[in-house]
Amino acid sequence: VYTHTTSTSGSSVMAFVKVGETDNLTLLENLNEESLLKELQVRYDKNTIYTYVGEILVAVNPFRVIDGLYELQTSKLYVDLGDRSLQPPHVFAVADVAYHAMLRTSPGPSANQVCVISGESGAGKTESAKLFMKHVIYLSTLGQTSTASHGVHGLEEKIVQLNPLLESWGNAQTLMNDNSSRFGKFVQLRFNENHHIEGALMSDYLLEKSRVVNQGRGERNFHVFYLFFAGLFDEDKKEQFSVDDPEEHRYINSNEEALDEISSPKIQEMYRELDYCMDIVGFSREQQDQMWSLIAGVLHTGDIEFGGEEEAYVVSDDEVTKCATQLGLVIDHIIAALTCSQTELRGEKVEIKYKIEKAADVRDAMAKALYGKCFRWIVNQVNTLLGPKQPKPRPNDKNIGILDIFGFECFDINSFEQLLINLANERLQQFFNDHIFKMELDEYAKEGIDGNAITYEDNSDVLDMFMTKPRGIIFLCDEEARFPKATDDTLVEKLHQHFQGRKGYEKPRSNEAKFSINHYAGQVEYVADGFLDKNRDTLPVDLISCLRLSDNDLVRSLFGGDNEDKKAAKVGKKKRDKINAKKSLRKSMKKARKDLDSAKKSTVGADFKKSLIELMEEMSHASPHFIRCIKPNHSKQPSIFQSDLVTKQLRYCGMLETTRIRKEGYAYRPTFKDFVDRYKVLGYPFSSTPPANAAASSHILTKAGIQGWQVGKTKVFLRYFHQDELNKKFLPFPLAACKFQKIVRGFIARAEVRTLRAAAAAEAKDIAKMIASAESFILEANDVMHALIDEDNARPADFFNKKVKASSIKYKDPKMKKIAKKAQGKQGFNRKASVKWFREVEMAKGAGISSAGKFQDWFHGVISRVRAEELLGNKEPGTFLVRVAESRFGYSLSHKVNDSDRIKHYMINQTEEGQYIVVGNKKIFPSLNELVQYHHVHKIVTGDPVCLENPCGQVLSFFFFLKKRLHSPSSSSSSS
Repeated sequence: VYTHTTSTSGSSVMAFVKVGETDNLTLLENLNEESLLKELQVRYDKNTIYTYVGEILVAVNPFRVIDGLYELQTSKLYVDLGDRSLQPPHVFAVADVAYHAMLRTSPGPSANQVCVISGESGAGKTESAKLFMKHVIYLSTLGQTSTASHGVHGLEEKIVQLNPLLESWGNAQTLMNDNSSRFGKFVQLRFNENHHIEGALMSDYLLEKSRVVNQGRGERNFHVFYLFFAGLFDEDKKEQFSVDDPEEHRYINSNEEALDEISSPKIQEMYRELDYCMDIVGFSREQQDQMWSLIAGVLHTGDIEFGGEEEAYVVSDDEVTKCATQLGLVIDHIIAALTCSQTELRGEKVEIKYKIEKAADVRDAMAKALYGKCFRWIVNQVNTLLGPKQPKPRPNDKNIGILDIFGFECFDINSFEQLLINLANERLQQFFNDHIFKMELDEYAKEGIDGNAITYEDNSDVLDMFMTKPRGIIFLCDEEARFPKATDDTLVEKLHQHFQGRKGYEKPRSNEAKFSINHYAGQVEYVADGFLDKNRDTLPVDLISCLRLSDNDLVRSLFGGDNEDKKAAKVGKKKRDKINAKKSLRKSMKKARKDLDSAKKSTVGADFKKSLIELMEEMSHASPHFIRCIKPNHSKQPSIFQSDLVTKQLRYCGMLETTRIRKEGYAYRPTFKDFVDRYKVLGYPFSSTPPANAAASSHILTKAGIQGWQVGKTKVFLRYFHQDELNKKFLPFPLAACKFQKIVRGFIARAEVRTLRAAAAAEAKDIAKMIASAESFILEANDVMHALIDEDNARPADFFNKKVKASSIKYKDPKMKKIAKKAQGKQGFNRKASVKWFREVEMAKGAGISSAGKFQDWFHGVISRVRAEELLGNKEPGTFLVRVAESRFGYSLSHKVNDSDRIKHYMINQTEEGQYIVVGNKKIFPSLNELVQYHHVHKIVTGDPVCLENPCGQVLSFFFFLKKRLHSPSSSSSSS
């Protein structure tokens, strides 16, 4: 199959390209719903999951790993591309464009970037967000010196490692997605003036707390509950949290497949990643233990059961005890808070008992509140640990934001959560429209550019129906939530009253509490059952008071407990202190009521509306980039492309309208200054400084041969393909710079080679001279050796059997004189004389003995030269030992100098004054120890490669003999 395309200049090209080979679908001449779908399907079948539609990236979830798609080698291809067509479409390319747009833009709102990642559950939004952030961080580290970036790299690693923590607490397996984000998040990476990451800040939206207590058929609770059991490696852990079999816990036992997977390698690995992540991000072990205790407490909360008809009472005492233990609560307090409420009526305290249904609702509300507040605490902790050290941005700081938020939802039964989620998507669609369509027209008019031919669809009417005061849907939900007697039915009646007959709103034919809204993505019917309770999202004051008195620091802080509550938390834990415990509870309840009365009451809807407005305000001050994620099938299987499902998603995200407006409008609009600074070399000499105005911009574009552009009052208006054309024109300049660098580096290298060659020649000359000298010396030594052999041959036969007499040195020490004289007797000098000399003379001088009175590691006593070489043979170069000479009053020093197993031996003799000298050297030492110490840092012979570095281990037999002597009374007296 072939398709007709246009050139990047916009003119028709009589060339046919196979379907699936066009990376940017705006190049297709006939782009409609059918051709767009066909292109995506053919590319998907070839494992090409990324496609451009103008500046927008479409990503189709492959539901499998594609080899090499996200490896480091791929990342290196998407670095300062300039012309995106040089590489295939990729999420890394979007990250590269955003990062370098920030880099090249002067500080200010236009320098900030934001990536909006949208799509329905299972389309791959979370993975796309992680990959986008990963590549931005990779780009920010390039070119940094190790010294400058040491601390930054640690921060970047923490940001990258953050995902396991957020996903374990905020994600769950659903029918549509094995790792579905059950909350929305907006992450901002802040960069300083050097474009190094300063920190990351995160905002979260609408955590699906109801999943904690109830999951649909075939779905699962949040990942962290299963990871909790995967981390119970031993009985001590199980005893610590009072848990054993996960099947015993009501909040997670509805999915047997999930329980079976707890022991699988996948879940075990996920637990290890979470444990590592919490450590590296900066959560203390105490905080981690408190978080796990909270999870255990939530599980035990779900197992609490009630009895009674009119008045509920707890029938599962063990579970209440376990719950109270894990959450740090007083048992009587939690039982009372779950089964009744206390209020004041006409000055009197009245206790109202709950029915079973109400008690169960309060129990589940407590579990949801514990989990939801803990998740928000985790987000706040992450912002504290990884956020910028200076919270307020500096003038030259810049941001890159990543929005990963729930997609449009339309189920069989749609409740309050779907209403808020679809409101967010409606507002994001307006943001998309405003940026792609409406803002372009406004900008055209402001700059005097003709854009009358461009039209777009507007969803302002639907948003007004939601957001307008005082009669918007959100406002009416809040209004009804404040009336104690209001019901979901009265809310629906008000909605019908205000919106019946209005475009986009439909009232059902029946009297059921339902209504329908025509969103941009289609009509959704909402069932109002539970709207008001979900919007209020409040806990009874009795329960809040009980939780404020927890001795678990985390639990207490989540519900506003202070230092006074911390002190009171210990009361009631002691035996026989129930009276004080009740007093503490009454005091806590009084304070909690006062806090709730003084606090500004807000609802889930109002808080979400405020957060949405703040989010859109933040995004409006940044340059947006869009990634549209598409789910190809509901079965989560690779190689299946369901055309009807994909078509519906393409309509949801307005891709067809996008393709049309991108072809008709001006996608790239730099200011005169940014344009001239970047492209001036295309129209002016390199050394010139042209003014940043319309004339200079027009001159550059004309010189570059670009056609179809317009120049406004402050900006240049270019079609989507003009930037690629300009970058192609610009390409020879960096290539020329590279060529110039190549020539200069070659010149420098050749000069260095010449220097090295001259040095090598001089060294070779010196070596030849040394070899000639050595050869002459060897020949001379050979002659001397032969002369000595001839002399020895001429001696009498018994000459060598005569006893060796001791040296004729005239020693000054009396004891030494006596020993030397005796050695000159009939027996001559022998081993016994050496031992006697060392024991009676040298040991008294401390030769070879440390300050602690022990022999030095390097001292080996009387051993032979052969034995010394055996000891040193397999040692490292620099290893040495000192031994007592057998044929004279002195020592021998054996030293391994290199890896060739060569051992050098040096004689250490004594002078008449009893000092020490290495034969052949001039330096004299007062002691043997000082001689060895000196040669630790000074080579014995200048040509030796190493000094005396490592002492060799001792020979035990000699030292066993001398040890007794060293510690004998006579030895001690002589030494002294």
